[in-house]
Amino acid sequence: MLEYKTVKYHIPQQGIYLYARTNEGKTEMIVLNSTDQEQTLPSEHYNALTNGRKTGTEIASGKQVDFTRNLVLPARQSLVIEF
Repeated sequence: MLEYKTVKYHIPQQGIYLYARTNEGKTEMIVLNSTDQEQTLPSEHYNALTNGRKTGTEIASGKQVDFTRNLVLPARQSLVIEF
């Protein structure tokens, strides 16, 4: 059985690291805020990684994430969003 795995990275901007990994048809987008301040990540910055999807689910909380809106990232926090 062949498994196709991919990882796509974005160049870090303003202390925000962003990448998506795909395995067995599921994609997880990982967003890391390495700064001591809350940051806002414009949706245009991460839409290339969402494969046209409009929503995802944050793994830790189960909350729905709207990909048409900007992401607000607390200081020194990370998000793992599955879609």
